[in-house]
Amino acid sequence: MLHNLIVVPFYFVGPLAALPLLMVVSRLLRLKVAINTLVGGAIVLTLASIVVPLSFKWVTLSAFTGRPLAVLMLLSFALTVIDAALSKVLPLPLDDELREL
Repeated sequence: MLHNLIVVPFYFVGPLAALPLLMVVSRLLRLKVAINTLVGGAIVLTLASIVVPLSFKWVTLSAFTGRPLAVLMLLSFALTVIDAALSKVLPLPLDDELREL
């Protein structure tokens, strides 16, 4: 049972990579969505991307190692930089929400 805990870091790092991805997509498609909607979508996307492959046995727990976690962290930083660069060119209403936080 304890070997299932290996996916816990993916539950934390996954939304950190999915949120900037959803923000970039919403900027490119000019979608006017609230930041709360994007955060909820990032959490659901992360849970689905971990639970569905494990439940259908497409992957095993041995696939959740440090290397994919490091790639996910780097992807999070890269997508955040892309979103910051696009925010100057393609501003959205959610930028005002983020400034208020």
